[in-house]
Amino acid sequence: MFQAAVLTKKNKIQIQNFEIPKLLRKDQVLVKIKYAGICRSQIMEYKGNRGRDKYLPHGLGHEAVGVVKNKGSEVKKVNIGDKVILSWIKGKGKDLGGFKLKNTKSKSINFGPISVFSSYALVNENRTFLKPKKMNYLEAVLYGCAVPTGAGIVLNELPKIRKNHKVCLIGTGGIGMMSLITLLKSQCKIFVIENNHKKKNFLKRFKVNLIQKKDNLKNYQNYFDYCVESSGSVKMIEEGLSLIKNNGIIVFASHPPKRHKIKLDPHELIKGKRIFGSWGGCCKPDRDINKIFNFFNCKNIFTKNSKIKKYKLKNISSAFNDVSNGNIHRAIIEF
Repeated sequence: MFQAAVLTKKNKIQIQNFEIPKLLRKDQVLVKIKYAGICRSQIMEYKGNRGRDKYLPHGLGHEAVGVVKNKGSEVKKVNIGDKVILSWIKGKGKDLGGFKLKNTKSKSINFGPISVFSSYALVNENRTFLKPKKMNYLEAVLYGCAVPTGAGIVLNELPKIRKNHKVCLIGTGGIGMMSLITLLKSQCKIFVIENNHKKKNFLKRFKVNLIQKKDNLKNYQNYFDYCVESSGSVKMIEEGLSLIKNNGIIVFASHPPKRHKIKLDPHELIKGKRIFGSWGGCCKPDRDINKIFNFFNCKNIFTKNSKIKKYKLKNISSAFNDVSNGNIHRAIIEF
């Protein structure tokens, strides 16, 4: 038997019990979860900010690390006993979509190709990736979402960054922090816009220029070579476009509420400015998990430079609130 967090309706999560299936679908991998991470996307789903949720009730969670306990008949990518990173970003392998599982009260619950807020998880083969041997478990969970997106934006989606480049980061949640830590290695000039007081104090340990709320952003119009936006605000996406040079690039990984639209001045684009959204840092996890880890010389750099807090599954609502309030960079559910 295992426990899983189930979103039953907006703003309500229940911990429910399920029997572990003895027979897996041919594309599925059964993983005993060690850690699972909570990001802004899950908060939005919890609050109903992604629009009508037609799959209620359903499981949650899309980044985790654990150990393979069983696998389907056609799974070749991983074997029983392998330590694996689980990610919402698709990789190599089979994927037959979501499935339903009855809880111990015989109610049918929806689960996606990856739903990992549970002590055991059934995950499609293409969401599983071997954990590098030198990477610890706590670091590994972040490679399911925050790291490939935040670091991937810098390594995969921006032209080679040089020392003389000026880069603006808007928002330093999980993804923003991963972008920051990656940018620090380039020794470029980093400026940060962050309104959360606790996060601003945390940023003082890094060599960055904090743009204070009292500063007039007009002083930074057309100033930056690049901008990475991850605040979750359409207003800040719009602001970011005005801050880059005429040949500059803004990449946004924001996930604003549904129906929030970006308003842009077409003349900004005519002048040569470029703006685009990032889907998982353009990462291919089968390749990029090791690529990013090697970029940092196989050091567990993210857990040492981010504010991370662990929670038990029964306290998942508190974890959601702490992430939502910006008190931490990442909440980790420990099993």
